[in-house]
Amino acid sequence: MNAKIKQLELDNTSKDQQITSLTHRNELLDKKVEDHEEKLEKFKGLENDESGARGERESLLRKIALLEEEAEQNDKNLKETTEKYTSLLPILFCGVVLMIDFVKLMSRQIILNGR
Repeated sequence: MNAKIKQLELDNTSKDQQITSLTHRNELLDKKVEDHEEKLEKFKGLENDESGARGERESLLRKIALLEEEAEQNDKNLKETTEKYTSLLPILFCGVVLMIDFVKLMSRQIILNGR
């Protein structure tokens, strides 16, 4: 009977050790689960940040495209205006020369009439 009790005590001790080992292992696994859940939340946050950054990037690219189109249109307008007024310069120059000649002529007449 003592041998049977000793055997049961040994079995009980062995089972207690298994329980302790499994409890410790369970605690380690729980800690790993918590770590993985934290990482998952962090990655979800990064994904949201990335989605936001992606949306902001697309918005900025659209703005850049619009600004480039506007710059091209402004360049075109500037070129047209420059060409238009450059072609008018000889006419304006002739007008100025004629005005100077007219002023000189009028000045001479005033001087001659005033004597």
